[in-house]
Amino acid sequence: MGLTPEEIRHRGHPIWAEIDLAAIRHNVRTLAGAAPGAELMGVVKGYAYGHGNPQAAQAMVEGGATRLGVARLAEGIHLREAGVDVPIHLFTEPPLDGIESLVEHRLTPTVYTSDFARVLSQRAEELGIRIPVHIKLDTGMHRVGILADDVPDAVAEISALPGLKVEGAWSHLAVADVIDHPHTRKQLDLFAELLDRIERAGIDLRFRHIANSAATMTLPDSHYDMVRCGIAAYGLSPGRGFENLLELRPAMSLRARVAMTKTVPAGDALSYGLAYELARTSNVVTVAAGYADGYDRRLSGRADVLIEGRRFKVSGTVCMDQFMVDIGDHSVPVGGVVTLMGRDGDSAITAEELAALIGTINYEVTTRVPSRVPRLYIDREAE
Repeated sequence: MGLTPEEIRHRGHPIWAEIDLAAIRHNVRTLAGAAPGAELMGVVKGYAYGHGNPQAAQAMVEGGATRLGVARLAEGIHLREAGVDVPIHLFTEPPLDGIESLVEHRLTPTVYTSDFARVLSQRAEELGIRIPVHIKLDTGMHRVGILADDVPDAVAEISALPGLKVEGAWSHLAVADVIDHPHTRKQLDLFAELLDRIERAGIDLRFRHIANSAATMTLPDSHYDMVRCGIAAYGLSPGRGFENLLELRPAMSLRARVAMTKTVPAGDALSYGLAYELARTSNVVTVAAGYADGYDRRLSGRADVLIEGRRFKVSGTVCMDQFMVDIGDHSVPVGGVVTLMGRDGDSAITAEELAALIGTINYEVTTRVPSRVPRLYIDREAE
């Protein structure tokens, strides 16, 4: 849900995510520059990693993405209904009863099972068309895809189906986010071997792709005809050691308003469980954000927030809709803005910082911001 600042205020939203579309465009251009000669697919699954669609998808296209990638059929349909017209790749096979919608909305399917391929081909024949498909090869992640030993027979079967045109073959790297991990080289070598087998069988592959954001940034021999960039396109690091490899700009900030201020006497405690006891009489602000907004309960007493450019610690337990902050002798008015993630003045709280505090990854921090938190789309290049 994208709203204007006026709509956010009018509807009484006390928390919002600011999404800088200029940052997304910049990041896509930067990543494309790191993979010269390859097309770039912008990965916009998971509501664009929490950044929101179709706005994030359109920004990627404006930044140079020639194709988009989604995980589920409904995600692709949503983009088509919003007017996005570039090729949209579906990374997993939908249920067979979703094939009609897949074809209707001109989505490019991934194929890795005989049943799905046969039914898809049958529907294409009925319509008098040939549908371009990308075959998923399992090179060692073992999530979905055709195992290496099964590739020759499976690809021969799929390519013989009259309603399908094998346009590409692809795989996914399991640990490219760990620089120089030996399993990545093993996967790349197997991918190259399988591509050779496919092409020696007489199948001309227009697209060969295996590089994710991490590989795009560090492994030029993985780029082939196309790279698929998700996390880095939103300005977030794919893993440790990637932070300064390219000049990327985080696109999401998460901000909330002060709902109440009060002076609480020394010795009193705050929030559920009374886990935070005041060492001195202090000003306490209640922030209108909680774990129902994706602000994890495990940040209780651990995370910092930014108020007027200064860091303050979350004080006590994060509740479903609110949490409290001991600001000492400082004062903040009701309605004042608190930055939970993002930049305020010279200080910044990153998704990586929050992820480290709760033992997860930055992907989860942004994708867990739910739909009840409106997205405010801004364009810092235009300001």
